[in-house]
Amino acid sequence: MGYDKALIAGKLRRWEKYLERFRLPAWDDIPDFGLYMDQVVLLLERYLSFIPPVNEEKERIVTASAINNYVRLKLMPAPVKRKYYRVHICYLIMILTLKQSIGISQVQKIIPWELADGQDGPESVRQIYEDYSGKFRGIALRF
Repeated sequence: MGYDKALIAGKLRRWEKYLERFRLPAWDDIPDFGLYMDQVVLLLERYLSFIPPVNEEKERIVTASAINNYVRLKLMPAPVKRKYYRVHICYLIMILTLKQSIGISQVQKIIPWELADGQDGPESVRQIYEDYSGKFRGIALRF
């Protein structure tokens, strides 16, 4: 079976350009007004469109039941009156991107979910998220 070297080289160049431009959303670009579950799922799909679905049958990288499980497993803080805010979305971005390479039990050990409930909650989560997104970008560039 022969390979079209020019086609493969072109695809690799497009992928390289995509990785150079790729960034997780900045803290200030993430909405901080209450979003309902279906809105959160759609927003995460837009932010994380680079993650392939688990299989062909599943079109979504995240579902409402998965988010509910993350709350139940204490991977992230619970929603406030069924609404999700910037802090929740940041947790979900970190969980979903980490989940691509490590198991949920390891994610549970890495991300301190109780920070959001503390006195400096949002600011602590902001620092962690900004640090995480910077490292994520660095890894993408190395890749």
